[in-house]
Amino acid sequence: MKKNKIWLYALLSAVGAISVYIGGFVLVDEKIKMLSGLCIGLGSAVFCLGIGNFIGALIISKAENEEMTRRKKIEVNDERNTRIREKVGAKINQIVVYVITAIVLALGFMGIDVIIIIMISSVLLLELVLAIVLTNYYSKIM
Repeated sequence: MKKNKIWLYALLSAVGAISVYIGGFVLVDEKIKMLSGLCIGLGSAVFCLGIGNFIGALIISKAENEEMTRRKKIEVNDERNTRIREKVGAKINQIVVYVITAIVLALGFMGIDVIIIIMISSVLLLELVLAIVLTNYYSKIM
């Protein structure tokens, strides 16, 4: 099984490198510049993921991998860590609401087009609606 994964990661790296090459040297016409940038960006990401997983699969043995998986499962299901993640998520949500509100006000004072302000405000409204809906949903379940 590990051999198949190694070959898969090597194949991903090769596909990423080929995509970067195609984006950088084959698609050079000005009309397809956007496609060239897309190939370079996605190719770079796939190449890095493939190389990273390839090296990780070569270095880590199967026993170490099973031990790391067991530890990760225990850590994810730990009640203390779950509470910490919930508190962090709630605090991040509060901060993001204030940041989006400040951005909307700043854009309004700068005289930016109303469509842009409405789009950003809709994110704030979506957050409010999701907070109400999810609060009702979880209060019924728990």
